[in-house]
Amino acid sequence: MLSWFKSRVHESLAVAALFAAGVSLQAAWITNLVWFRTSRVDALGSLYLFVATVYAIIFALTVAWCRGRDCSDFRDRAYHFFFISILIFAAMTLPIVYGFTV
Repeated sequence: MLSWFKSRVHESLAVAALFAAGVSLQAAWITNLVWFRTSRVDALGSLYLFVATVYAIIFALTVAWCRGRDCSDFRDRAYHFFFISILIFAAMTLPIVYGFTV
């Protein structure tokens, strides 16, 4: 029934999910900062749609690239990228960052 699954499909899906989540978190804080600076706070639905689109595109491209490959080398790097993305997202979405002006 699911004959296209190979022995490494789960690892490649996990790497793709971690990498796409990290990239989408980076896109989220950058676009959130741009949205706040341009005072378009009322358009948060489009921000969420943009981040979901970034996740879907990066996930699809990474799955296509990792399918059938041994992704054990990328596993730790993808996890660390995701963890650093969470820390950067948490730091850059603090209210003090938005109040800072040059």
